[in-house]
Order: sequence, then structure tokens, then C-alpha cells
Amino acid sequence: MIREPLRSKPPVGDLEDSVLRAAVLRVAPDALTTFDTQQHHVRDLCSRNGDPAPVRMFLRRWGMFVELRSCPRRAARLARLELAVSEATDIETARAAAQEIALILDGATRRLPAP
Repeated sequence: MIREPLRSKPPVGDLEDSVLRAAVLRVAPDALTTFDTQQHHVRDLCSRNGDPAPVRMFLRRWGMFVELRSCPRRAARLARLELAVSEATDIETARAAAQEIALILDGATRRLPAP
């Protein structure tokens, strides 16, 4: 069995539209339509109200999406943990899986460029 490294290269350099779009295309091409639709909506909203916060939130959300899916092993582990939480029959099992999910999300957040 060949084990892939947890990180071969950063999935996203700066959180910019074009870089992020290319990263989404690389890690989850089926999500590109959703990315484009949301990007258009956010840009339109920003141009109407002049508030850049929705754009920053969009970039962070999709940066996290790419970060979580950039390593297939990590993405698969996250999916298994989410399933474990949803199917847990006792609080201890659910809590243990949720704590591991939190660690994965925290690590992904730390790897993103600063806002």
C-alpha cells in the first residue's frame, strides 16, 4: 500500500479568486459550478453595498473547503468521523469523534493564509 504524504504542497497560496478557483478545480471539479455561482452572488452583493466582508468570508470558506479536500486521506478521515458522529448511540463516541473533527478543522484553519 502506498501512503501519500499529508501535505505535498500548499493547496492555496493567497486567498484570491483566480488562485482559489484553480484550487477548487484541482481538488473538487464537481464543486466548481457552486463556487462560480457563489462568487458571482458575493461580488454582486459587495458592489451593491460596498462592504468587503462577504468577499472575505467567501474566500475563507472556499479556502477551508480546498484545504480540507487537498489531502484525500484527511478528507476521507473527516467523512468517516462525521458519519461516526451522526450514527453515534452514546455521548462518549460522539464526543470523541467531534473532538477529532475539531482538531482537523483547527489544523486546516491554521494552514490558511491570515485574513
